[in-house]
Amino acid sequence: MSTLSSETFSQPSPEIDCQLLTPCFCSMSDGSGDIDLTSLSGSNGQPKFKDVLNSDEGYYYSYSPCGSFTELQCQDATACFLDQAKEQAQQIGDYGRTDFEYDGNNVVVAYSSGSGVLKLTQVNLLCDPTACDPKFVPNGNQGPGLYEMTLTTICACPGKCSASGPTSGCHSSGAVEGLSVGSILLIIFFVTLALYLTAGVAYMRIRKQASGSDMIPNKEFWVVLPSHVVTGGKFVVAKICRKESKYDQI
Repeated sequence: MSTLSSETFSQPSPEIDCQLLTPCFCSMSDGSGDIDLTSLSGSNGQPKFKDVLNSDEGYYYSYSPCGSFTELQCQDATACFLDQAKEQAQQIGDYGRTDFEYDGNNVVVAYSSGSGVLKLTQVNLLCDPTACDPKFVPNGNQGPGLYEMTLTTICACPGKCSASGPTSGCHSSGAVEGLSVGSILLIIFFVTLALYLTAGVAYMRIRKQASGSDMIPNKEFWVVLPSHVVTGGKFVVAKICRKESKYDQI
């Protein structure tokens, strides 16, 4: 009879989970960070995402990733389902009846509602480091009492959000840290203009011994600039008026 020798067998890796800490917050068991949805709460008792249409069903869904809201028959809710007329609502998620789990790819947060006949809403949290503005999609009814939603946000990325919002790495397209491209160009223009005038005045004062308005660099240009702007404006207006008169004649 053969005997087993003492060998080291590889142990299966521990199952990764997101441990519930609060209804808005869970911590990844692998140490990668926390999933914090606290900053995605609604305001003034309103849902963060209100009356979002599922076009396939024709019904509306409201949802707050953190905190509760009241809408029609939904009271102290975190998820709500509304009919086509937005006159009747069913609560499909109670605030505080929350569970987080990791499905191998994403964290899923589940909310339950009711007693006896339960309703369950599962929200797939999709991590997108560029999603400063969260995107909510109601996938709709998946069977009796079962609803599914998708939330794409940087706050679904472990360690990327705190209670006050994204901690770092959040850049939305067309803007940098909340500033649009146009705002950035205006800032660059005025900073450059200020540097030009400051350096020019210093040069004229020190090297040319100028004083008063003579210290302005290229003074002649700045003096005639307003008249050129007015002349150009009149020219453009005249062209437009001339085209309109031609169209009227036609």
